[in-house]
Amino acid sequence: MDRNIFLTADRFPLVRDIGRNRTEGLYTHPDRLLEYDVFLFVVEGSMQVIEEGIEYVVGENEHLFLKKGLHHWGKPETLLGTAWYWIHFTSPIDERIEYKHLSVVPELENYFSSHYQYVLQLPKFGAAALNHSTEDALKSMIESYRKKRTHRMTEISVQAYQLFLNLHQKAESREHANNKADAHVSRILEYLNSHAEEDFNSKQLSEHMSLNYSYISATFAKQTGQTVIEAHTRLRINKALHLMRTTSLNVSEISDQLGFQNPFYFTRVFKKILGEPPSSYMNHLYR
Repeated sequence: MDRNIFLTADRFPLVRDIGRNRTEGLYTHPDRLLEYDVFLFVVEGSMQVIEEGIEYVVGENEHLFLKKGLHHWGKPETLLGTAWYWIHFTSPIDERIEYKHLSVVPELENYFSSHYQYVLQLPKFGAAALNHSTEDALKSMIESYRKKRTHRMTEISVQAYQLFLNLHQKAESREHANNKADAHVSRILEYLNSHAEEDFNSKQLSEHMSLNYSYISATFAKQTGQTVIEAHTRLRINKALHLMRTTSLNVSEISDQLGFQNPFYFTRVFKKILGEPPSSYMNHLYR
């Protein structure tokens, strides 16, 4: 049973309502089965919630996501004076789209509609709470919610997206910091980026990492879904896009600066990734 909730990059969650509560006595979380997701953030005390038989005790400055369609309830164990914020929202997932998981490889500096069709897993329970910045964001959302103005619900939904994205990024950074393979990927990307103006050299990368290249290649592909060479090529094209936007260099000069064998090879690589030759792409730019 999947208890996780996901964001997508191509749409934001739609907030139904939002509020803040404080218990005046011993409190029991409602027994219910909802058609929407729930976000809880406790600012004082602690709240006890059970979701499909798994118990959570959400402490101060901790959060919990409850997934739609899963039965959740509580016991009379939430103490007097417990205060929390809640958001009810509908999932942004479009079942007609086959979403992929986001890799750690930097994005190209160019628009592709398919690029936004990926999901981000939200941290289920409190370890990645952002403490006071979370409460500040929730206060701002409630203030917007109380103002009867045009587009307020859209504004709140965008704010909710930003809050949830921050929670995801915080959890992701902690997870990567404790993951040896992710640490290797970060070092590989740093190396590739610093050598994006030259042809890829597996021997030099292996020496830099003090690791066998077969291990480097397999680890990188497993963690990112791309080969090392693909990532290096994308970073080179990123450099090319930056030069196109910020300089008056022509295609041949950009090819030379990035260390390609010749402009024809550069054009072939560029077109393979972006779907059009560099000369055509440059015609779209304001220069």
